Amino acid sequence: MQQNEKIFKNPLFFGFAQAEIESMLDILQAKTIKIAEKRVVIREGERNPYIFMVLSGEAYGIKYDIFGRETIYNHFSPGSVFGDVLAVSAVKESPVTVIASPGTELLQFRFDSLVSAKTEHLELRSKLLRNLTSELANKFFELQDRVDCLVAPSLREKIMMFLENQTKKQKSKKITLTLNRERLAAYLNTDRSALCRELSRMKKDGIIDFDKKEFVLLV
Repeated sequence: MQQNEKIFKNPLFFGFAQAEIESMLDILQAKTIKIAEKRVVIREGERNPYIFMVLSGEAYGIKYDIFGRETIYNHFSPGSVFGDVLAVSAVKESPVTVIASPGTELLQFRFDSLVSAKTEHLELRSKLLRNLTSELANKFFELQDRVDCLVAPSLREKIMMFLENQTKKQKSKKITLTLNRERLAAYLNTDRSALCRELSRMKKDGIIDFDKKEFVLLV
């Protein structure tokens, strides 16, 4: 599989040799999905048996209100894994719609292929399950970061909490966002105009500096 190098670097396959990854991909009957146009991968209210890995491009977990307005719950960039929580739960319906952007490549496999009763490659299966458990734990803490961000009392504090979380992930006070202004506004549960005004005020106050998606925290 041509994408093996990208897969090899993914935390889900941490500790695997190249040959072991190839064996696991065969066991999992994994396949690559190339998204030519904007596409719904998981629909809200549906069950999902698949685990997806973003090889390139991006996808968003979106929830719509009764007026059709969207709130971004998740952003999945290259290396991200999604669908795993639903696949593990088996009986739960998706709370969001996951949409992949044009040009995105996904690796897809069924969770039940991983936990099959077959006895071959038990050591590799166990290793992948340990990594998947770690991935699920990380998702819990990411969700906590999101909740902390959303319950902040002001838009400025929401923005600062989001940016500070990004500096921790990117390990630098100079960061590059993957979200454009519209998507960032949806993620912070505000509107684009209010977000842009507050960003301009924060820049004027010497708290941050930015140019398009490049941001620097000055405090």
